[in-house]
Amino acid sequence: MLERANNLNHPQYRWRLVLGVGLLCAVLHAALIRRLDLGEWQPDLFSIAALYFSLYANRQGRYLPCMVLGLVRDFLSLGLLGSYAVLYSLLHKLASKARLRLDPDHFVNATAMAFVGTFLVNFGYHAMLALSGDGIGWSRAAMRCLTMACASAPLAPFVFVVANHGLGRLGVQRLAGGYVNV
Repeated sequence: MLERANNLNHPQYRWRLVLGVGLLCAVLHAALIRRLDLGEWQPDLFSIAALYFSLYANRQGRYLPCMVLGLVRDFLSLGLLGSYAVLYSLLHKLASKARLRLDPDHFVNATAMAFVGTFLVNFGYHAMLALSGDGIGWSRAAMRCLTMACASAPLAPFVFVVANHGLGRLGVQRLAGGYVNV
């Protein structure tokens, strides 16, 4: 009986999921999204994945997965090393607070949280680039961040549903409050 209780509290598939999701996002960005001629309207799959972990993972499984996704994105980008790790850690804090007031299973709430989160992460990244002298201009950056947020937000509720369904098929338990034991 005690062993079963410990298994319920032990996260399932955490690091395999985080690294797998990070590599899947990298492959989708490199192989699919970059090849489509979408202009500035490119969804930010990494931010959606970090937002998913921020909203749905159990209390112990929120911060580190977001930071690891940020590090994966940092290693695959040519920008400032560690910047996405910091930004996704901040996203984790913001999303954890928003989850207390908004239900992420509701389509409109998930869309709004994805819009705000994606915009803030990308605009924060531009601010870091601007501080280092590599920015693209504030008005152009704001428009680019808005278009990325607009392209990402409608995808988030569907990604969340597919992720929850996939984790359910893997046998990952849903804990009290709708959190997933990852």
